[in-house]
This record gives sequence, structure tokens and C-alpha cells, in this order.
Amino acid sequence: MPEYKIHIAQHQHYRCLLCGRCCRRFHVRLEKAECIRLANLDWQGEQNPHDFTVTINGHEYFKRNADGGCVFLDEKGACRMHAKFGFDIKALTCRGYPMNIVSTFPGELSVLARMDCPAVLKDYGTPLSEQRKDIEKLVSEMKFGKPFTESQLCCLERKTIETIRDAVVALLEDHTAPLPNRIRAALALLDACQKLSATFLNDHETMKEVWKNFKTKYKPSDTIPQTPGLSAYSRIVYRTWLAAYCRRDEEILDRSFFSRLKLFKHNLMFILGHGNWHELGWEHPDYPFAKAAVFKRASQKTEYHDEAWAPFMRFLQTRLECFQFFGVSYYGTDFFSGLRALLKTYAHTLATARYHAAANGRNVITEDDVFQAVLSIDHCHGRSPSLNFRSSRSNENYFSGKRFDSLLADLGWA
Repeated sequence: MPEYKIHIAQHQHYRCLLCGRCCRRFHVRLEKAECIRLANLDWQGEQNPHDFTVTINGHEYFKRNADGGCVFLDEKGACRMHAKFGFDIKALTCRGYPMNIVSTFPGELSVLARMDCPAVLKDYGTPLSEQRKDIEKLVSEMKFGKPFTESQLCCLERKTIETIRDAVVALLEDHTAPLPNRIRAALALLDACQKLSATFLNDHETMKEVWKNFKTKYKPSDTIPQTPGLSAYSRIVYRTWLAAYCRRDEEILDRSFFSRLKLFKHNLMFILGHGNWHELGWEHPDYPFAKAAVFKRASQKTEYHDEAWAPFMRFLQTRLECFQFFGVSYYGTDFFSGLRALLKTYAHTLATARYHAAANGRNVITEDDVFQAVLSIDHCHGRSPSLNFRSSRSNENYFSGKRFDSLLADLGWA
């Protein structure tokens, strides 16, 4: 196995809360050798599930109980296998979660803790940097894809990539302006950078003067821009894009014609602004989509609650720090495309948070609503098969420039 330089997210913490969420939420795929090893465990007479796997689309997964939990999950939300034999006996996927370990630059890996885990999103536990030995053990058992290619890097030098990334981070952390304007400014900066050639961007002496100008030109505004509303067609396109972020692991269980027809029906209802998000995944609130009034036009009197968006800011900052927003982390996309897609998750987080707020009888988005939204968005961003379609890239590109401004205004900012 090659030696890797491992970069670990510097500001994340993790310690299992024993909430059992991951044991209910995910379908854990098992390799043949793991199935054999786990089947041969000696439970010494203790009752245990002998038939613990199920075949889905030709692959083996842990079986689930009627309540949705893994067959090894006990009534207290803990893993019986872990309790009996210790952490190291478990399947690699179970031991690895919530760590997300991917190839980045040649010879390097980056590690962050996934924010679809409540403990991580709460920033609970031991710093990841103090868990290096455990992470290195996981790395020794894993296989990794190729590092960033020249085309994914857009022919930019690493120093250039880091400079642009750092400029985006600086804009996002400018709390003199509301978050939506910081997102808009970062996207405008990326557009300006991409219009310059790689040769020009890689000329660091020349770019020193350009960056001084960019810092002034793309400083985020503290006022809401007046933009026209989205057309009915654009709203349909947005709901199509958003629907891909709402689907859950349940979709892999039954690939029959009637199951696909049912899923198509629920997606169509969602896209048309009706139906119920709960039908796209059991963890979503059971609340009518139309009643949630996700599209809530912003006005000059819109109030901002920046403190409520702390979970989303942690999501952005960690992805940016670890370069887990393009390449293998996001469907093989290039640096600019992946960074734009990451920033645009603000719209999905806002829509989802507004839905959670409405389902809980609130008119104002709270930190808990954003928390629930980030759990959902992080789970899908870069991981959902539905988002790997070419149509998803088209939807990302459709909402650019003034049209993205109109989308944010129609979603009500916040």
C-alpha cells in the first residue's frame, strides 16, 4: 500500500452519541470476506441473528428490522456486535463512519467527519486531529481512487487553488453582510477568476495586484438586491434539482416496476409543488410541501438571523478546508464547478430549513431547522446517485448569475 500524507480537518470533533441514527439510516454494504468473518463469530450461546444479510441488486447488506434498524442494533441504540466483540470486529463501513477519507492532491488524502452524523454537526467529542492513529488504521484497510487530475484542477497550480479557496473563505466569513450576499459575492468572484486564463492566474506576482482589486470589487453588500421573480418554469427546474437532495437510501431496496412508478409519482408531485417530502425519505417531516410555503419572496424588511446558520457555515468551512468539493468528492467535477455547486447548497439548505420550520409551526428559521437541513444536504452532496446525472449538472448551471439571485430572493433569503 502506498504511503499517504493525511490531512485531517482541524476544527471538527467527534464522539459517538449512541443515537443509532446511522444504524437506521444507511444500508451497509458488505464484502464477501466480511460476510464470512461475521458469520463465524462465536456468540457463546447468546441469541444473535444468524441470517443477517440481504441481497440488494446483487450486493450483500446488513438486514434491517421492521422498525428500520440494523439487525444488530439493540433497544438502547447500541451495536450488539460492538458490545460483545469490540469495535475492531465490525464491518469496515461501520468502523469508518462518519469519517470521509478521499484522495486529493497526488500522494495525499483528506479526512473530515460527515455532517449527516448529529454528533459531528453538534461538534461533540474529541478533536479529529487527536484520532490520527485510528484514522491511519482505517486508511491501511481502504482503497482510494485517483488524485485530482490536471483537468479537474483546471490547469491551476496548487498555490493558485489555495489562494482562490482562501479568498472564498474570507468572503464567507465577512459578517458585515448577510450570508446570502456573501454567497453571491463568492460566486461572482469565481466567475471572474474563471474568465482569466490559467497562465494568468498562476502568475502570482501579477495576481497580487488583481487580488487587491478583487477584494474591493467583490466585497459583499449589506442590502438586498432587487431582482425579478422566477418564472413558473424556473421553479419547476429548481424543485427537480431539490428533489435529488431529498431522496434517501430507501430507493435502493425495491427496484420493481411498481416501486419505480410510485417513486416517479412522488417525485412528480414534489416537482409540481405538491405531495410530501416524507414520501421521498422516511426521515423527512410528514408535512405537505405546498403548505410549507418554501418560496417566500424576500423584501427590504427581511430579518436576518445569522447565528442560526452556524451548522451550515461549519459544513462549508470543513469541505473547503479539506478540498472535498470537487474531483472524487463530487462526481469527478473540476475545481470551479465543484466549488460553485458547494456554494449553491445554500439554496437547498434554506428551502429544507424553511420546510422543517413550517412543519414545526414556526415562521422564523432557527438553528435547529438549519441543523436538520444540513444533516440532509450533507448526506446527499457528492454521494447521491441521483445527483450524478447530467441533468443535475444542467440544473446547477441553469441557476447562475441573476437567475440564482432570483432563486434566493424567491426562497426568502434568511
